[in-house]
Amino acid sequence: GVYGQRQPDNQMMRIKLCGGIVTADQMDALGRIARDYTAINRGHITTRENIQFHFVPLERVPDVLQILADVGLTTREACSNVVRNVTGCPEAGVTGHEVFDSTPYLVAFARHLLRHPAAQALPRKFKVAFSCGPRDCAGSLFHDLGFIPVIRNGVKGFEIRAGGGTATMAWPAHMVSDFARADDGEYLKIGEAAVRVFDREGDQPNLLRRNKNLARMKFLVKKVGPERFNQLIQEELQKDWAKQPLDMATLSAMAPEGPVAYTPPAGAGPAPAGFARWKYTNVQPQKQAGYFTAAVMVPIGNLKGEHFTGLAALMRRYSGGPARVNPNQNIVLRWIPEAALPHLYRDLKEFELGYAEAGLFADPVSCPGATSCSLGITRSMEMGLELGEYLRDLAIDDPLIEQMSIKMSGCPNGCGHHHMASIGFQGASTTGAGGHAVPAYDVFLGGTNYIGASKYGERIGRVPAKRVPHTISRIVEVYQRDRQKDEPFDRFVQRLGAKSFVPYLMEFQEVGPVHTDIDMYMDYGTDRLFIVERGEGECAV
Repeated sequence: GVYGQRQPDNQMMRIKLCGGIVTADQMDALGRIARDYTAINRGHITTRENIQFHFVPLERVPDVLQILADVGLTTREACSNVVRNVTGCPEAGVTGHEVFDSTPYLVAFARHLLRHPAAQALPRKFKVAFSCGPRDCAGSLFHDLGFIPVIRNGVKGFEIRAGGGTATMAWPAHMVSDFARADDGEYLKIGEAAVRVFDREGDQPNLLRRNKNLARMKFLVKKVGPERFNQLIQEELQKDWAKQPLDMATLSAMAPEGPVAYTPPAGAGPAPAGFARWKYTNVQPQKQAGYFTAAVMVPIGNLKGEHFTGLAALMRRYSGGPARVNPNQNIVLRWIPEAALPHLYRDLKEFELGYAEAGLFADPVSCPGATSCSLGITRSMEMGLELGEYLRDLAIDDPLIEQMSIKMSGCPNGCGHHHMASIGFQGASTTGAGGHAVPAYDVFLGGTNYIGASKYGERIGRVPAKRVPHTISRIVEVYQRDRQKDEPFDRFVQRLGAKSFVPYLMEFQEVGPVHTDIDMYMDYGTDRLFIVERGEGECAV
């Protein structure tokens, strides 16, 4: 869980939040790390529900590990070729659209595979997600292993998918089982069998481990074929290990979660300005009557030390137990009484986290990119921060636009999940006048955002980084002008074809000479002329 980063003598530390779950005491500890152990007083929420700290001096890493251990957190297996952090729906257990609460089963899977002998030196990293129903809100279909709850004849179970992935060769996971029982751990045995097959088959010559760029499980599935892969899992399930009983009660044990006693403060006055919009965009009713979830929008997932500790105090004051981070790099508070919502909003505004639009069009998602990641080509994080301000300033009052998503990655690895965005951007470079390098982004259109079967966007071209805001505005203009009544953006793109947007990018592609158009030759957040610098490293999630 500790990586070198682009800057010498600095480390990135990745802390796993299983299922995105984080307690108030853990938030306090994370705030202390951001404040006292990083050079930038900042932590970063990733798209796979981890917390990352950058610019940690190597000699201070042991101290950080001790602080984490004291509150039950670990960096163990947050990185490298192991089963990574297991992610889930931030509203599991409280949302009306779930089939059943998948959280205890997620926790059981994560506990069972942590430090498991078969998962310590896999051919490549292995990512797992648990959704809460057919909406696939955790993006199970683009993970190495995905679990989607179903109920059959009154019995809880999971549809299991395997071999999904993004990056330069993106494809969805295939069906391993359409129903694996939940309560007796059948789903867990099938999941472990998939890990064991991946581990064993990766040892074969010329298959996986000789080239890490072709070592994810999706390549194994593609090589042997889905039917043979499923047969290998069934063969694995006949071995002695699979006959051992599982203590599901212990594996799935969790601290209780529920409302806290709340008394509205006397004389608090009317709700502050902006509350109605914030409630409309950030607040959802729970299936438990009288309680709500509230999404705290965290621009590009960046939290200062004081934000962590401030949120910890609000968790204790307003919500019943842990919060959950989500793939949109925000934090979801749960079990908020309706009477507390105006006061929660007022408190969030006091420490600059009272943004509306959480998870919507004006809340873009990005990995750290070349700001710190050795593999980054462009500084996607800085672009995302400026782009968020640009989009919020547009103040587009259009429900169909609100539901669009914008995601960006600093390189083709796709840590910003740009493949699943309505409009996605992948860091690249292009050539300007005189052969000088220009920071740029490949543009993807028509991906879906965790709703329904995941659909990858289609690449339509490349634009200079500084012209991304204009590109978005033009795409939105065309959509508003030509869409049919109540037509969502992804269906609009499917109807017209993504390539129909190519002509609209042409006017943004040409770049003048350096002496007249120098801003185009500098990436966001820097005053240096752009060059592509990539080294050894890992993806940011």
